[in-house]
Amino acid sequence: MAEELDSFPFPQGPRGRPVEDYEHRLRECPLGNVRLQSGDVARLAVRYDDVVKVLSDQRFSRNLTYEGAPRQADGLDFTVDPDIIMNMDPPRHTRLRRLLAGTLTPRKVEEWRPRVRTMANKMIDGLDGPVVDVVSTVAFPFAVEVISEVMGVPGIDAERIRHWSDLLLPSGGLGIEEQTAALMEFAAYCVELIEQVRHLPGDGVLQTMIQARYEGDRLTDDELVRNTIGMFLAGHETTGSVLSRAFLRLLAPREHYDRLVAEPGLIPSAVEELLRVEVPGDGAPLRVALEDVELASGTIRKGEAVVASFVGPNYDPAIYDAPRELRLDRDEKAHLTFGRGVHFCLGANLARMEMQELIGAFVDRHPDLSLAEDPDEVEWTDSAFKRPSRLLLNLR
Repeated sequence: MAEELDSFPFPQGPRGRPVEDYEHRLRECPLGNVRLQSGDVARLAVRYDDVVKVLSDQRFSRNLTYEGAPRQADGLDFTVDPDIIMNMDPPRHTRLRRLLAGTLTPRKVEEWRPRVRTMANKMIDGLDGPVVDVVSTVAFPFAVEVISEVMGVPGIDAERIRHWSDLLLPSGGLGIEEQTAALMEFAAYCVELIEQVRHLPGDGVLQTMIQARYEGDRLTDDELVRNTIGMFLAGHETTGSVLSRAFLRLLAPREHYDRLVAEPGLIPSAVEELLRVEVPGDGAPLRVALEDVELASGTIRKGEAVVASFVGPNYDPAIYDAPRELRLDRDEKAHLTFGRGVHFCLGANLARMEMQELIGAFVDRHPDLSLAEDPDEVEWTDSAFKRPSRLLLNLR
């Protein structure tokens, strides 16, 4: 018989809050085993210092291409595709990271801020109130529009992108045939986009990826297509999900939103706090120890699989005072929502800026914004990125 272990990812608590499993593991078993969706067993690191080590130490490998390697989920799994940057170890990862490093620098993201601010205000101008679903009419359309603008391909087919994303992200309900078909369609679409912009001037990320060189090297066609898909998926699905969660958190109770209306200068720190507490999906991609590695909480043995939690360290009481409280002016150690080490999220600066601009536009344009439904009755998705299926807001 298979060992009885907690299944991971853990379910959500009310209003998307972490379940008590995290508190138990933080106190009692910070490196305990869990059973993944694939049926494989892995160690789950939940304490802040342990997770930083797992994410930063190159003795934990992302190369899961060998025979018998553990898997996080059944079916099509992007976390094992060897041509996507998040699944590479140095030195191959180093080469590709350097090719992409110039595409989303803080300076470039700041150059895009005026355009993103205009998008946020146009999005609000187009709302047909008095009640709107912020998930389907704001959070995701805004995230898709921004990533298409930043990629340098405005006017992409947002509905198809959303459809392919829903099929490709693990949800437990789709077969590999349907996922494979979606991937092939998405890849063909990205090939068309690449051909459209290959010889056009522009400063978008896709143009930069096409032209990128490092020591005479450049992205292969396959790397270009796979990482274009990855950037579209990561660039809108995660941001749209965390924005959907953020509006619920700010408006239930509404005192948080009222404070931002009174003190809009708090928006940057509020965004960091929302990123800490409203992680839409838990667990960095699976890693395997290349040798025995000592962590603060114990030893990961050579060959063992380990998952670095994001929720656990972001709620670690050794790091954060009253970690379950939302404190818009919190000034404590940086959260780990964007990871750490060589795989730190390339789009972190962009995601922060998007959230700042959209939340700031709502605070400025709709100071009386409120929920139009009971927060405890909000329905949630059951996909890899957990968020409200819809969230009704009163604009006035």
